[in-house]
Amino acid sequence: MFNSKGVIELPLRLIVTIVIGGVALTAVLAFLFSPCLFKKDLQVYWDTYKINAGEETTITVSVLNEKGKPVRGATVLLKGLGNATVNQTNETGKAELTIKVTLPEKRHEGYLELIVDAGNCYEKFIEEEAIKVVRS
Repeated sequence: MFNSKGVIELPLRLIVTIVIGGVALTAVLAFLFSPCLFKKDLQVYWDTYKINAGEETTITVSVLNEKGKPVRGATVLLKGLGNATVNQTNETGKAELTIKVTLPEKRHEGYLELIVDAGNCYEKFIEEEAIKVVRS
């Protein structure tokens, strides 16, 4: 005897099985290739918030994880006003950046952007107006 209901339900069951299997496979592969499921926030501190244009200045940036422990190997970028400098944090989570900024002729102030990238397990830190540059 022929069961028409079984023939109709077979493709539906197959599709549901493929979709659920695909989602499960994606979750397993994502976990295997990314060591962390949820990105964590960084705590970033710097010692200088205002610098004079035309003067070479060294800025120390500290990068800590969510538990307050130093993050080693994070890339710290300071850029803006046609200048940029980059360094990586050391074992104490600190990076020193030396920069000499020249303001355009008709500008009396501007800002430098600070970007910290510590890899896949952390959210990228971006502060667009991290350091004010003023004409002295």
